[in-house]
Amino acid sequence: MENENSMQCISIFLMVLSLAGCSSSSNITSTTLSDSEIDAIQTRVEDRYPDLSSSKQHQVIELVVRALDNMVPLEGGSFMMGEFKVPCEPGSDQLCMSDFDRDNDFAHKVVLDDYFLAKYETTISDFDLFREIQGKAPYKRMLRKREHRKDWFGPNKPAWTKNWQEPKDYCLWVGELSDRPVDLPTEAQWEYAARNRGQNVLYATDTGEIDLGENYPSAKLTSITSAVGTYPPNPLGLYDLTGNATEWVNDLYSEDYYHKSATKNPKGPLHGESHVVRGGSFINAPHANTSVFREHQKTLEFYSNLVSFRCAMNN
Repeated sequence: MENENSMQCISIFLMVLSLAGCSSSSNITSTTLSDSEIDAIQTRVEDRYPDLSSSKQHQVIELVVRALDNMVPLEGGSFMMGEFKVPCEPGSDQLCMSDFDRDNDFAHKVVLDDYFLAKYETTISDFDLFREIQGKAPYKRMLRKREHRKDWFGPNKPAWTKNWQEPKDYCLWVGELSDRPVDLPTEAQWEYAARNRGQNVLYATDTGEIDLGENYPSAKLTSITSAVGTYPPNPLGLYDLTGNATEWVNDLYSEDYYHKSATKNPKGPLHGESHVVRGGSFINAPHANTSVFREHQKTLEFYSNLVSFRCAMNN
């Protein structure tokens, strides 16, 4: 009888352990986070979204852990932000402007602290989950159902966006659930990374040059975005900083801001009607997508695959 009671106790104990294991985040692995840090993320997700199913909570935890694992540490430093001149012809001593932009012509000194930048653009899959958690319906729902358009919406393609606010909210959301200072990168952080820590690198590829089909989409593939990470990263380990989707950054836009910019960790002007986007999308001529090329956008009329984003994390 005593042995029978002992066996019952052991069975109950094992059942409790099994149930605990089902709700634990221990089966989520990370290359950068400890088990206790993952458990803390799980607690925040469960506290914030108690009505979500356990499987949906699990997906959110995985997203947050993946976002942190994909952060590339970047050593800060100083550089001259803006236009740097390049030889007018290969081998020429005569220097010319690298692009036709006028509001990036004023090179100015910028000093940045260490920070992290996501190695990939945020994917459709992760952005869809975020929007679902916010109670929003998928964008382009009917277009996604068309057989000849399904390749536009692959889960690992860059997220489509319509405005600056949703990408901003996404990054802050990841930061809240991870208890880390995650946000959109500043324009200075973006350019510093694209130029391989502020060097005079004209294209944010593995070689600093464009080689169609090797480190940049070929002419046959420039009608849609590529899955993130399709082509080699730049020397810092960052993918798709040019030629996939243009990227929102944190800064408001002002035509003369480069003349007024702070030197230390600039964050853009205080006022403006649009936000800066950087990188240049697949729709542009490849050699127009330089590391100093800048545009600005207000809210778009519809969700577009031309403009996406990636998150950053400050120390």
